[in-house]
Amino acid sequence: MKFNYKEQYKGTISIIGASEIDFPTKKLAIELGKLLAKNRYAVACGGLSGVMEAICQGVKEEGGLTIGIIPFKEKDYANKYVDIVIPVPFSQARNIIVVLAGDVVVAIAGKAGTLSEICFAWIYEKPIIALTGVNGWSSKLAGEKIDDRRTDFIYGAVNAQEVVDKLNELFDKKITTKYNLPAEF
Repeated sequence: MKFNYKEQYKGTISIIGASEIDFPTKKLAIELGKLLAKNRYAVACGGLSGVMEAICQGVKEEGGLTIGIIPFKEKDYANKYVDIVIPVPFSQARNIIVVLAGDVVVAIAGKAGTLSEICFAWIYEKPIIALTGVNGWSSKLAGEKIDDRRTDFIYGAVNAQEVVDKLNELFDKKITTKYNLPAEF
């Protein structure tokens, strides 16, 4: 089997979000996972339940690649849709690695752990897309700035297609900045 990541995928998207979700949020995350795979994006996430499992399910239903960065040393804690399991048994410290694994961070709902990941994405200058219309930090922070260290803001998206449209716009520009994305994002 020959595998060439750079030929098969445009980039990696870090998905962050709630570990416990309602059915509409699960449906949205599965839909987004399918669209990400169809548009040739690999997905990195925390590898466990909730948004993480739903996004991986959607990606796998379309034959895409999933990476789970789990907070345990035992790989079998990852959800069944994770292709590559990366054990990082340092509790919430793994949140930094989840953020750094992706070219762009997409937030779906979320509680305190997701908030910490949004903050790390902001600090590490990762573009952030936040889904609105769901319970949690992604809806609260869409369209906002965390602080004044950056000139951009957290982009809000109302649905899965809008997230993918924004990702495609960013990746199609192929502008070489710190993270190969436009500075004006």
